[in-house]
Amino acid sequence: MNVREWCAEVDEEIILAEGFDDAFVGYAERCGMGPVAVYNAEACVMVLMDRDGLSMEEAREHFEFNVLGSYVGERTPMFITRKE
Repeated sequence: MNVREWCAEVDEEIILAEGFDDAFVGYAERCGMGPVAVYNAEACVMVLMDRDGLSMEEAREHFEFNVLGSYVGERTPMFITRKE
């Protein structure tokens, strides 16, 4: 089952970050709000490096401005940074 199908079983209104299925980790819930997709931020940067041939610096800049900086409503995906 792919990410889109799995999320549709949870809630058809979950908004996914296009092109980042490899960085998808699950969904998060908050009181009184619908679930939101959750991605590993570092994995998103790696996707950009692998898929688009960007350097680490270019990938981080692109991620921060174009992905993390995109707001698509209260169901905007979340991006986590794991504690090392």
